[in-house]
Amino acid sequence: MPPERDWRAPPDEAGSDALAYSDIALGYLSRNPTYRADYTRALRRVKRGTITADDATTRLVRRWGISFHAEPATAFDPKLAVARPDLSPTNIVLAPAPVDTGATQLIDEKQLGTIRARMRIGKYLHVILADSDGDEHIWIAGALDGPLAMMLPIEADPFARLAAAERLCRRLNGMAAGPPTLRPPPFRRLHLLTLLQVLDGLQAGATQRELA
Repeated sequence: MPPERDWRAPPDEAGSDALAYSDIALGYLSRNPTYRADYTRALRRVKRGTITADDATTRLVRRWGISFHAEPATAFDPKLAVARPDLSPTNIVLAPAPVDTGATQLIDEKQLGTIRARMRIGKYLHVILADSDGDEHIWIAGALDGPLAMMLPIEADPFARLAAAERLCRRLNGMAAGPPTLRPPPFRRLHLLTLLQVLDGLQAGATQRELA
């Protein structure tokens, strides 16, 4: 568990210029006592060798929707967090392209740029692509040795997923990916960080006067 700190100090999440809504979700989750206990148990099991870090992370992600990677050496590292793709529209799922769709080009790993991490989450290979504007998360069903297609569910608000797909396409074509779509504007960012700070104060036993 990260060390205790003064709740009056800006939340740890405030230090990231690439703050996304998923970071806020992770901030709330990391302050949830039940999740922290669940995650700590997973870390202990990984240390004992009774489960792999990837399998432990898979279970946590299925239960909580988002989780830190359960590798003891990098515990509570927000850069290695995983969110279920159905809950995070900025995540892109790649799957073998159907036949007769004209998909012939293979993805060379070099096209992906710097890979921050790769992990096996269930039947998917989850790859985190490092980017100073905001990392990209892709889920690969199968392998990279055949033509792939992006899976974009038909839903009420598909535009965030379309923007994420466009961002990945720019990367694959050697262009700057650019910032992700789901990034809170400055006022919203300040509001969300303030709410996290208030939660820190409540958990630390601060009075209503102190919180005000």
